[in-house]
Amino acid sequence: MPFQYGLQKVLEVKEHEKTEAELAYRDSMNHFENVATELYHQLKKKEDLLMAYDEKLKSGIPIGNIQHIQDTLQFLQKEINHLQRETQRTRDVMNAKQQKLSLKTVDVKKYEKMKERKFELYKLNEARLDNSFLDELSIQQFMKR
Repeated sequence: MPFQYGLQKVLEVKEHEKTEAELAYRDSMNHFENVATELYHQLKKKEDLLMAYDEKLKSGIPIGNIQHIQDTLQFLQKEINHLQRETQRTRDVMNAKQQKLSLKTVDVKKYEKMKERKFELYKLNEARLDNSFLDELSIQQFMKR
């Protein structure tokens, strides 16, 4: 009789949940990376603008350009603040999904370990039955002599 694990369906459901959790974590990680990259680009843009602004101030710049640069810096700072909040939010989501993935992984490991133990018991029982059968055959052959 072949080995049949009684909780195989449960194991398959847990593996499916783990796969879904992996996909969700991967998606959240990609989203976090995208937001963080956008934040980096905005910070870099602000840094470059400030450096150019300092250079222009040293060489002389019309008031209209100074006002335009100040407006641009204010807009960039608002965008940076928004992206910092968004980066933190996506980091929190990513960490929550990572924890969920860890729990699902532990669940799958538990069921796999239970399956291994049941299989070991099955092998031991099969070996015991084989030995019992061989013993019975030996007794029957001895009795026929």
